[in-house]
Amino acid sequence: MRSFMLLLALAASPLETAQGHLKAGKLDDVLFALDGQTFTGDDKPKAAALLGDAAKAAVAKKDELLALQFAQMALKLDPKQPAALEAAARTSLSQQQFEAAEKYCETWIEVEPENAQARLLRAQMAVDNADWQVALDQLATAKFSGADAKKAQLIKTKATKELSDKKSSQSAVAALEKQIALAAKARANERSAEPFVAANTSDVIIYTTSWCGYCRKAKSFLKAKNVFFTEKDVEKDAGAAQELAQKAAAARVQPQGVPVLDVKGKLILGFDQRAIEQAL
Repeated sequence: MRSFMLLLALAASPLETAQGHLKAGKLDDVLFALDGQTFTGDDKPKAAALLGDAAKAAVAKKDELLALQFAQMALKLDPKQPAALEAAARTSLSQQQFEAAEKYCETWIEVEPENAQARLLRAQMAVDNADWQVALDQLATAKFSGADAKKAQLIKTKATKELSDKKSSQSAVAALEKQIALAAKARANERSAEPFVAANTSDVIIYTTSWCGYCRKAKSFLKAKNVFFTEKDVEKDAGAAQELAQKAAAARVQPQGVPVLDVKGKLILGFDQRAIEQAL
């Protein structure tokens, strides 16, 4: 009997073997069965679908590395495999790989434009990045039910409020830009060319507003690098706005909004990862 079962196992194709492991929840064995295999013809989409299902199963088990590995294997076989795109989007987001997560999710939406889960996930990403209009656009094109409907309504309420606040705050940013320009002009008329020095509480200061998506990305980047920083909201703190204006004037730069980072005395305009790393 044992010999007969062994013969059956040897006769089974890698896909059939992997399918059996997936049904049994043995994800590592699925990987061993399919890793390094070459699929052609009808087996290619079948293998991609199986790997996509395995990726979603790994997401459910919170095994992010395995989920991403399955998803990438599936997408090599079929770049539009929906289950793999979903798993890749959710895993990338969990690992704070925001650009990759957005790319996977947007491709998922292209493949399944009526998929409410895809729209909801993209809306959540947009809210995390303070892209309020993007969030509203995603919610407007999908029908939600149950718990998803409640989540969608919460996102819609928040996005609507934040978008309204952002519009009312644009005048504050315009005022800041004008203040920076005036400070630069005053600085040019000064005899001393010594740089502006503020009483800083850390080597890294980030000037932000509450609704700025790139500000949030910059803060997440610094946290991921274990960099301690001080945040100053130029919209709510007039002193922070004046301080930034003086620093910009001294450095002879003209910020077009936020974020602006002061890394050990060097001003970095916008969220520029490479410039931040070099300054650190």
